Amino acid sequence: MANAPVWDLTSYFPEFDGDAYREHIAQLEFDIARLESLADSLPTLDEGTLEAWAELFLIDESILSDFSHWSSYVGCLAATDAQNERFQQESGRVSQMGARYRNAFAPVMAVFREADEAAVQALAAREELKDCEYFLTRLKEEASRRMDTARERLASDLGVDGISAWGRLYDTLSGRLSFHMTAGEEGEREVPMAQKRELLQHSDPEVRRQALVNSNAAWEDVAYATAAALNAIAGTRLTLNRHRGVEDFLVEPLFGAATTRETLDAMWRAVDSERGPVLDYLRRKAALLGRERLGFQDLSAPLPGGEQPSYTWEQATDLVISSFGAAYPKLADFAQEALDTHHVEAEKRAGKRPGAFCTTSLKSRESRVFMTFGGTLGDVQTLAHELGHAFHSRILADKRPLAALYPMTLAETASTFAERLVQNALLADPAVSDAVKRQVLRARLDDAAVFCCDIRMRFLFEVAFYTERSSGEVSAARCKELMLDAQRTAFADLLDPDELDPMFWASKLHFYITGVSFYNFPYTFGYLLSLGLAERASTEKGGFTDTYEHFLTLTGSATSEDAVRLALGEDLSQEGFWQRALAGPAKDAAQFASLTAEG
Repeated sequence: MANAPVWDLTSYFPEFDGDAYREHIAQLEFDIARLESLADSLPTLDEGTLEAWAELFLIDESILSDFSHWSSYVGCLAATDAQNERFQQESGRVSQMGARYRNAFAPVMAVFREADEAAVQALAAREELKDCEYFLTRLKEEASRRMDTARERLASDLGVDGISAWGRLYDTLSGRLSFHMTAGEEGEREVPMAQKRELLQHSDPEVRRQALVNSNAAWEDVAYATAAALNAIAGTRLTLNRHRGVEDFLVEPLFGAATTRETLDAMWRAVDSERGPVLDYLRRKAALLGRERLGFQDLSAPLPGGEQPSYTWEQATDLVISSFGAAYPKLADFAQEALDTHHVEAEKRAGKRPGAFCTTSLKSRESRVFMTFGGTLGDVQTLAHELGHAFHSRILADKRPLAALYPMTLAETASTFAERLVQNALLADPAVSDAVKRQVLRARLDDAAVFCCDIRMRFLFEVAFYTERSSGEVSAARCKELMLDAQRTAFADLLDPDELDPMFWASKLHFYITGVSFYNFPYTFGYLLSLGLAERASTEKGGFTDTYEHFLTLTGSATSEDAVRLALGEDLSQEGFWQRALAGPAKDAAQFASLTAEG
């Protein structure tokens, strides 16, 4: 395969807006209307009404499956052609349908809020709702933080043209933005924003500098819009929290991540206390790049001299498949199947949104991987990462939809673990030169810096932003100040104070995802958990795959703490687990220092 592929979406629907597509939406609308009718006449949840309640949840599960199928499909279309107005309009239609679906469920939440625990447990014990206990228990907890039905419905309706619209505006802006470049072999040109990440991994420091400075200039031009979007998204959440009686803006993201504040605090304390080797690596990297301190644009830079790994698409896929195969044949077979069936979109072209993702239909149980492949080692790792997500969904394919909804904290474990298999294979291969191994270690330690410093920075910024937003609007200028403060704290004295990234708050898509806030700490959580899994794999050898898949099957039916305790026997609320996980980057940093000293 000479070129990176485009995906095949015809297993979703033969064509966009064709007969099958319209029939699917018509059925979805019919089922939601049925749910609305049932929900509006719901009796109190007690022993005498369990059958009616069970019927409602079966309808809800069918809608969940069909809606995810449609939403996943439209999301794929909109990501690959950000300038297509029909796809953007359809994204709005998905949001409207989602709001109607949530509105239909509002009376359910109201009754659940008043229901006693015994009735909820009796409902969960019914045969037709087998394996739904965790879902129903969480629903009861979520219902305790909801307004009355009328206000929840109003909030959902307003969200379509409010918070969701701001997110769609950001998606459209980012997909249409480009920036000017003169450095590099291509000469003077306009570059789509989706290719910024690739340029920040370029070996030429001037290319990297221009990529950051000039892309930020483009973001400066729309800073008024991004600041308005960020304020509106956060402001909506804070207002809803106030009306729902939620005092801490971290309550909802922690609930969504299926974890606790105790665990989150333990993780960050461990990161702050054990990140020394990662900071030492960044200092060593700066020296190798001939700098006293790194610029923000240098964080993902390759090492100077020696071999700079570059891959064709065929080489990249061969590397991923062989790496998976050596350690986990079942994962390799799955990845090959995903490639053979054209479930991966990786072509580099204008009009695509930046970033990468994996999306899954709960109806077909198929996944699709989206990325823009530029031939770097980072792109190879991104492919492995997203295939790891898809494999996680495959392992849960036998679970009913209501038991297959897993949190980001646990989702990122499978993806990061898959990345690590590729790195391990390269480091263990005697045919791979020391120069390339240095680059692999560089990439691995760059990841450690991302999870221990960059993600820490994002979390610190978002905490500061939400804290200030609670008192009023936060200007674009103030957003820049908060971002710079977060960078200085998270990276200590590692970065050149004149080459920070004040526009990171605008350029980072994750701050503008409207379905979830604090789309950051789960990455570090998953990364460190994957290190713990990697250590277990090295000791259990052949038996580890059973342990790993047992863990993955629990992710849709247990909290993060319970899934890890039941599968791995570890306590996430204690710093010890996280500290032991961080021994991995420390070993990598020592090996990197040794290899670069010899070179």
